[in-house]
Amino acid sequence: MSSPDPASVSFRPYAPSDFNVICQLDRLCFPVGIAYPPEEMAFGLIQPGAFCLVAESSGRVVAFLLACVERRQRGHIITIDIHPDFRRLGLGARLMQLADAHFREHGVARVLLEVACENTSAIRFYEKLGFTEQRVLPNYYRTGADALQMKKQLDG
Repeated sequence: MSSPDPASVSFRPYAPSDFNVICQLDRLCFPVGIAYPPEEMAFGLIQPGAFCLVAESSGRVVAFLLACVERRQRGHIITIDIHPDFRRLGLGARLMQLADAHFREHGVARVLLEVACENTSAIRFYEKLGFTEQRVLPNYYRTGADALQMKKQLDG
């Protein structure tokens, strides 16, 4: 199989017809206890200020980002999922850029996210995007694993 072409990927807002595929993608990307059960994913999608962006290649959803604009000029990245075959092609960085633009449009000054402490590649990815470590959240995941909370200040 040839490697995916990042130029063939397009980005768009989430549509309700994407629900099952983003749930499947979340289970592919994260282990049980970290992946969101469908009912939690559905709840995240309907929160006030929630938005979801998807990346498509040949009509197939290959990545998505779920985030929320919260009170007090705060944004929250809930999850970002990239199909294993499409990793290291810049899709995650592009989704994060699109999320930053959405946050700025809504007056967000800082963005928070949580990442499993042992997920060092994701931590490095977020650091390259300007996130800094804030604090460890003990027993954050259903598995009992700790999470690292990270923060990024957005420029005006």
